[in-house]
Amino acid sequence: GHFQGCLAPDIRKFSYFPTYVDENLELFRGKRVLMYCTGGIRCERGSAYLRSKGICKGVYHLKGGIHKYLEEFPDGFYRGKLFVFDERYTISFNGDVISACRYCGTLWDQYRLCSTQPCRQLVLTCSQCQLKGLTACCPLCQQKGLALLTYTSSRQAFKEECECTDTRQQVPVECV
Repeated sequence: GHFQGCLAPDIRKFSYFPTYVDENLELFRGKRVLMYCTGGIRCERGSAYLRSKGICKGVYHLKGGIHKYLEEFPDGFYRGKLFVFDERYTISFNGDVISACRYCGTLWDQYRLCSTQPCRQLVLTCSQCQLKGLTACCPLCQQKGLALLTYTSSRQAFKEECECTDTRQQVPVECV
C-alpha cells in the first residue's frame, strides 16, 4: 500500500535505500519529506540518513509507522494493504486493491513466495496465472524452476536474491 500522492522508491529492500538516495539527490533537494514504513524503525533510520545529506528543507517520519497510523485513522489517506514481516504478508484496513498480478496485470494483492527454490522472493500472481503454472517472481526464475524440475540432480548455488533483481526498476514511481 501507499499514501495517496506519495513518491515511492521502487526498491526491493531497505538496505538499498542509501544508494537510492545517493543516486537521486536532486529529487529531494529543497523539499520537505515525510517518510513512512510499517512500524516506524526503518523510516527513523532512513530519515536520519536523508537528513545527513543536508539537501532537504525538512525530513520527518511517521512516528509508530503505518501500523499505528491505521489503528488511529483506518479511513485515512493510506490505500491498499499494509505489508508485514510474517506469514500473513499483509494486513487489510480498507478494501482498496492497488497492486497487480506480475504476469497479466489483473488487480491482485495476495502475495505468495516465488515457487523456485530457494529464491523465495514475494510475488503477486493471480489465481488464473497460478493455474497456468506462472508462480515465480520473474520469467528467469520461472525458467530456472522448470529446469530444476527436469534436472533434479543439478545442485546450483542460489543467491539470496533472484538474478532479475538487478534488472528491476529502482527509480521513483509516482503513486496515483
